[in-house]
Amino acid sequence: MTDIPPTATGVAPIEPKDGGYSAVRTFFSISISIVINAVLPYLIYRWLEPRFPAGSLIPLLASTVFPLLALLVSFLRRRADIIAIISLVEITISIVVTLVASNIEYALIARALQGTLTGVFFLITILIGRPLLYYVARQFIAAGSPAVLEGFTAANARDGLRTFKRLTALWGLGTILSSVANVWLATHVSPANYLLISPIIGVGSNVVMIAVTIRYASSRLRRVMAS
Repeated sequence: MTDIPPTATGVAPIEPKDGGYSAVRTFFSISISIVINAVLPYLIYRWLEPRFPAGSLIPLLASTVFPLLALLVSFLRRRADIIAIISLVEITISIVVTLVASNIEYALIARALQGTLTGVFFLITILIGRPLLYYVARQFIAAGSPAVLEGFTAANARDGLRTFKRLTALWGLGTILSSVANVWLATHVSPANYLLISPIIGVGSNVVMIAVTIRYASSRLRRVMAS
């Protein structure tokens, strides 16, 4: 997740009407997320920057409009799931730190560091025995048949949640690494380029972690049930 989180605005794979996987729909979903979270904020900032005094935070604040609207639409179209709630917290923090920061660089650094907090939260859920990825996966599984949910629950009971502890650790460490990359960007590139590059890093890392999560969880839980 990044400082303007793409997760709730189109990164998750889209299920086609026939229930099968569609590469075209997934590519479209990822493209929409990049446009909303990277391209539009970049264009808004570049358009507003010369119209305000140097160092003004208003263009940076205005760049959050489309990601925020996309998140609100996501809330209206579906239930407020765990990922959507985390995304709302992240984007709220982004707006707050922009309002209170003394300059643009500090605002971008603060926004980048919130990914570290999110990653630490993922890791804490492992320590308390409630790995977050298990509950995220269970919520999606619950939308299917009761039999599938029952099998999923039984497999994880046998597994002792080890699969989702490992996957939650992957997401925690991956989010922290993305945050570190964003801090580097905040201190080495222009604000406009940060707004363009940072969400792309976030979308890319999320897509990779989603793919790894689906592949690893499905194959390992099948082996657990077979044994």
